[in-house]
Amino acid sequence: MIPPTSILAYIALSQLISPAIAAQIPLQPQSHSQGYQFDPLLHLPGISPYFDAIGFGLSHEAPRHCEVTAASYLIRHAAIYANAHDYETYIEPFLTKLDSTYPSSSFSKKRQGWKGPLSFLTKWTNPISDPDNQLEQITPQGIKDSKKVGKHLLSRYPKLVPTTKTIYADTKARTQDTAKAFVQVFPQKVEVVEIDLNRTSFHSQDPHKACKAFSKKPGDDEMGVFTAKYTAPVIARLQRHAPVELGETDIMAMQQLCGYESAITGKKSEICGVFTDDEWMAYEYAWDLKYSHMVGHGNDLSPYLGFPWLNTTSHLMSKFHKPRYTAATSTPTPDPEVPDDDGQRFFLAFTHREVPPFIATALGLFNSSNAHAEEFPTDRINWSRSWKMAELIPFLGHVGIEKLTCNAVSLDSEGDHEYIRIIANSAPRPIPHCEDGPGASCNFDDFVELIRRGMEEYGDFDGVCGNDEDGEGRKEL
Repeated sequence: MIPPTSILAYIALSQLISPAIAAQIPLQPQSHSQGYQFDPLLHLPGISPYFDAIGFGLSHEAPRHCEVTAASYLIRHAAIYANAHDYETYIEPFLTKLDSTYPSSSFSKKRQGWKGPLSFLTKWTNPISDPDNQLEQITPQGIKDSKKVGKHLLSRYPKLVPTTKTIYADTKARTQDTAKAFVQVFPQKVEVVEIDLNRTSFHSQDPHKACKAFSKKPGDDEMGVFTAKYTAPVIARLQRHAPVELGETDIMAMQQLCGYESAITGKKSEICGVFTDDEWMAYEYAWDLKYSHMVGHGNDLSPYLGFPWLNTTSHLMSKFHKPRYTAATSTPTPDPEVPDDDGQRFFLAFTHREVPPFIATALGLFNSSNAHAEEFPTDRINWSRSWKMAELIPFLGHVGIEKLTCNAVSLDSEGDHEYIRIIANSAPRPIPHCEDGPGASCNFDDFVELIRRGMEEYGDFDGVCGNDEDGEGRKEL
């Protein structure tokens, strides 16, 4: 029998321990993984449906005591069936092999010989059924996604949206169609202004189309070396399930079709389930490697192509110091101190996948502290790299600049302070060495000075691009 004194001591001890144990139990208990499930659509640079980036975890809302008083965005076009290079290099050769497995002696609609994880290809329907008319064109789902992302983006700026009168897009059908879909979600009439095909207009919003020296070839060789390495074990795993010989480009084609088909239909493609998470990570790394050389900090041209838009936006934001908007004025009056000011404080321009990385590179948003050769070896994945383009250039990916007006002291505008915050796919991205403001924002004057110094170093656009004396850059790339 336990002595009464021992029972009392046990009760007293349990009363002390219980609160301590309870304090360690989360409010909503979950496993250590917090319900995490791998999703390949978050690891397809350049070809995934839009998703909000997590970034560094900073709140997407304006910082406390701050209001967004102006914003300017560059937005990539919506989902297309496929771009011509991907289709001709990877997808079409695979589809040819795939269709060669139809039995020649019958009218069967079932392909023969596909087994195991590839057995669904027996009845799989090619989503790019009319390439001559579909390549580079927006899909019906892309139009729906444009409106959805448009509503999502406009909901961030309820006071600025009513000031919008014009948005901008170049002459390509995919950017025009995306812009026209966005216009439909504005509460007022908004005009889509077409950017002419000349160097001056493209200098900011489509800089690579104004630069003769720019090429999409950098990174091809490095990507080829790594692709050969990562696809070899994938081919070894899948070959016994295929009736045709599989090669590197076939693996790449199937992984690309996961992204394109999902973006075309709005539903995750069956092909996405063929590959393991590490095989998807290898695919992602291959394209990060490619983009780093083509449009990132592995290309000396990149900051030259990124600073023009930053410079234009810096000058634009420098003009807007008032009015500060209140709930009582949904359509503020123009600032008389700004020449030709029509009161617009929310700006959108529709562009292509190359441009957001130029901006990010100029600001150092995805740059690693390692040397570039160390960041992108070709014999293995660098898991700790900063450059991850799936977070920047899905279809409808965007980079924006917000001007913040903050006052934690009083309602008097004399106490206002101004800051700049960079947004990439809805997530704030601190600017390296300029992140001391609210919500890791950058003091406005410091931002202007940063861009001024950048233009001093990277402002010779025509010189590095080797443009003709008449000032016209290459129109098609």
